[in-house]
Amino acid sequence: MTKNFKSYILSALAVAAIAFTGCSKSDEGMPEVKKKDFSVTLSGVSTKTTNEGVSTLWSANDAINLFHVKLGGTAYEYVNDGKFTTAAAGATATFTGELGEELDPEGAYSWYAFYPYVSQKTDPESTSAGYTYVGGRSDRAQIQKGNNSTEHIAGTNYPIAGVMEKVAGTEKPVIYMRHLSSLVAVKVTNGLKADPITVTRVSITTDGEDIVGQYYIDFTNPHNPVFTPYAPPESARVSNTANLEVTDGEAIAAGESATFYLAIKPFTVNEGDDFTVSVTASKGEQEKVISADKNYTFAAGKVKTINFTYDKSEVTYDFTTVAELNALKTSTPTSHIGKLTNAVVSFVPDEKNAVIKDATGSVLYYLNGGGMTLKQGQTINGDVNVTLTTFNNCSEVTAFNATVSGGGAVVEPQTVTLADLVGNLETWQNAYVKVTEGLEVTAINGKNITVKKGSNTYVVYSAAAAVSGLAVGDVITSVVGTIANFSGNDQIKAWKVADIEFTHTATKHKVTYTQPATGGTFYVCYASNSSTEIKSGDEVMEGEVVTIQATPASGFKFNKWTVTGSTPGDATKATTSFTMGAEDVTIAAEFISSSTLVLSMTMQDYATVNNCTISAGNDVTCYPTLTLNSHVTMSTSGAANCGSFWGTTDTQWRLYQNKGADVTISVSAGHTLKAVTFTFSTTNSGALKDGSTVIASGTKVDLSGTSKTFTVGNTGSGTSGQVRITAVQVEYE
Repeated sequence: MTKNFKSYILSALAVAAIAFTGCSKSDEGMPEVKKKDFSVTLSGVSTKTTNEGVSTLWSANDAINLFHVKLGGTAYEYVNDGKFTTAAAGATATFTGELGEELDPEGAYSWYAFYPYVSQKTDPESTSAGYTYVGGRSDRAQIQKGNNSTEHIAGTNYPIAGVMEKVAGTEKPVIYMRHLSSLVAVKVTNGLKADPITVTRVSITTDGEDIVGQYYIDFTNPHNPVFTPYAPPESARVSNTANLEVTDGEAIAAGESATFYLAIKPFTVNEGDDFTVSVTASKGEQEKVISADKNYTFAAGKVKTINFTYDKSEVTYDFTTVAELNALKTSTPTSHIGKLTNAVVSFVPDEKNAVIKDATGSVLYYLNGGGMTLKQGQTINGDVNVTLTTFNNCSEVTAFNATVSGGGAVVEPQTVTLADLVGNLETWQNAYVKVTEGLEVTAINGKNITVKKGSNTYVVYSAAAAVSGLAVGDVITSVVGTIANFSGNDQIKAWKVADIEFTHTATKHKVTYTQPATGGTFYVCYASNSSTEIKSGDEVMEGEVVTIQATPASGFKFNKWTVTGSTPGDATKATTSFTMGAEDVTIAAEFISSSTLVLSMTMQDYATVNNCTISAGNDVTCYPTLTLNSHVTMSTSGAANCGSFWGTTDTQWRLYQNKGADVTISVSAGHTLKAVTFTFSTTNSGALKDGSTVIASGTKVDLSGTSKTFTVGNTGSGTSGQVRITAVQVEYE
């Protein structure tokens, strides 16, 4: 069936006025407009959350892009004034912001305003930066609540813009705003003889040209804006079909009408071309093809009315059970009409989600904008209109129109075993279930908990937050949730932490630490939940991963961790983790002056890098002086073989007591030693000494000056002791 374009009602979208006022001061009688504290007064009809007919009003916190250009001269360059916002609401509001440049009181300017604010939009002509939605995302429908409502056509998916030219630098410019999209009003008349209808969906499809989605917009002429699809040729970003879902629609009696509004990109239907209008109502879907008898334009800032008589008399159900509905799911959102018998709302976890089930299966109803009105225990019998798609391999309804009844009785979850669920996603998808057979925790990754029962494994997902205190080896005694799939893994989705009950079987051990006196502080927490602090003295389960985070004070930097009872992943990183083992753990953090440099060297690495001659079992070529880097040297003044390398797998730099050995650490001019730590082994009661003080391997010795010598002695009366250095760490400034 076709319609004659001449019969369409054409009316203008209301416009908004923007008046600019700025702070100024007198300078020899000439006002000067500064960059700071510039204000913009917007009066008249504008855009966002409140609607009166097709006129919409500003809301608090609305924001616009503002641009200007100075006239005259050879260059015509737009100045991006950035974001201007309002704290008020209503038909008149004042927007404030900062200009991109000071205004010349003797100059003239053109002004450009754009809503909604897009931070990436660089100038009014830009068609490659800062996209804007027209009518919303291409894969999602616009939503109208109730018959004849225009509330939904306000907001960020419905851009407006305006231009005011040739304004003196001392004058207050006024910009009249225009809607950049075109508005289509589909007037649906119930042409059935007796039956009322309730409209649930209206669609407009062009013969190939895209009309909704993501666009770059050149609005320098808001009467005829230029729309460029975002990231062509990605067709998924735009669509030639505009869909409108109708919620809370009222029944339209026979012979009566109601109007439904869709915003689209302005476009022209050429003479002889077709476009399709589809209306889905309680009696099913009906399409009508409309052919143009001349070129006809859906213009920016205009409303065009399409009259549609719904006279479908027969209903063909796509499904009569939830299982049949689930079988219809595809990756593309698709409308279906069906009939359900003794279906029930089994679970309503929040204002966006509800589970609907009958004897054959369950389906999830997801209301994107929130405001769920269904209640657990309500029943559904009769005709149902839905939009169905696939989300993570499960069926999901994104629009739902049906008659529900009942006061919302409690519905208990269905008790199942893990064996029931494994490999049966099609059967159990979205089902509201409870498992109480005792599931052993085998792994924890944030909110994801891997469990097993016998040979069966599964994932329990704690949607609200990670379960504090749960550890590998514990047993989940009860979990309540819905069956879902994420990244290819089937899971029980527990919507609240309290829906997961468990008992501890793992052993706990104490974590103790003391904050450093100077240099900084550190924080200890669970890796799975950084907001849960582990305080000194707390007990933590074996297998739990603990994160430690160091924060240096001003003038300091982090040096290293010392963790007894476990091994951190990287003791030199300010943030690292370790796993609780079978013993208590003590944590210490070391901070050093931010000007301190740290050199760490193993003898094995030194020998390898410098091609030192080494062989197993014999003293070899002597290296009495080692150049550790361009600033630090380590040397010995002992007799032959002191400072020789020994061994091929655990290279040691050996010093002999009976050969008068010592070891000196030196830094070059302009630097100062701060500390040294030797790692070594001894034989024959040998000892490394600082004067008469014996130094233990791994002990940090504080230093000053440019050189320090340590001697090789003995802890007893012997004279043949040895010190075998395997690593050295030097701190210097």
